[in-house]
Amino acid sequence: MAITLGGGGSASAINEKKEFNSAENLITLDDGRVYLKGGVSSTDTSTYPDATTALAYTGTSFSDSAQVNQPAGITWDGSFFWVVDRGSTNSVFKYNALGVYQNVSFSVGNQGTDPTGIVWDGSFFWVINNAASPYKRVSKYNASGVYQNVFWEYNAVTTMDGEDLAWDGTFFYVVGNATDTIRKFNAAGVDQGVSYSVAAQETNPKGITFDGTYLWVVGTASDKAHKYSTSGVYQNESFSVASQDSSSEGIVWVSPAFYVAGNSTQKVYKYQNQIGISSQGGTEYGNQNYMRIK
Repeated sequence: MAITLGGGGSASAINEKKEFNSAENLITLDDGRVYLKGGVSSTDTSTYPDATTALAYTGTSFSDSAQVNQPAGITWDGSFFWVVDRGSTNSVFKYNALGVYQNVSFSVGNQGTDPTGIVWDGSFFWVINNAASPYKRVSKYNASGVYQNVFWEYNAVTTMDGEDLAWDGTFFYVVGNATDTIRKFNAAGVDQGVSYSVAAQETNPKGITFDGTYLWVVGTASDKAHKYSTSGVYQNESFSVASQDSSSEGIVWVSPAFYVAGNSTQKVYKYQNQIGISSQGGTEYGNQNYMRIK
């Protein structure tokens, strides 16, 4: 929590170095100036918009290795995470916001092995599988994981493929890693005849999510998540996941952060906007030195 220290003018500039005898991460002066303690990597950038921001790993993760053999897709139902295992269990596992397993799972293998993606639409789960048998399909499950006898095939044309899907409230967006494309389907699974390539940024896309405005695609060729408009225009923005897991297969937006499921480390990692000046903190300035961010 920020504290308030003495007054004074506000002539100093953003990124100015200043010393305080304090252990607080944030210091707010009476005149409105805000300082971030050296070595602190992040704070609330919506509250302090003057701070330069960048999406980066927050240092927060949780392991799903005790339940999941090959983590793939991940979704959020408003209260819990659900992680798909494309490995031997062919199941979906439930974790709370802190990553604690809830001893709840449901099987999706009878609708096709190799489930690779999942999305929650506000009422139901939709799980995509990549198996050749019985079909490459998207299947519907209720909140308890009970199959609803509803599915739609996403490979009506042989060149089509699917790895994960996102939901924007009206349409599904299916990303395929063989064709490196995103395709658009309505709520009934009818192909809308809209597709676009992500190959210029990612040639092995694995996961896709919708952040309320944009689509983000994570893949294992670039080891990055890339940002697109819903009409497929690349927004020249991305963030790296390589240092945490170079086999990241799932991604979900839980405001204000992204959570990415790593296949090789069997962990879920959190990424969020962070203070751009954090690299100037640490030993160079010491624990009692601060940088102005507002």
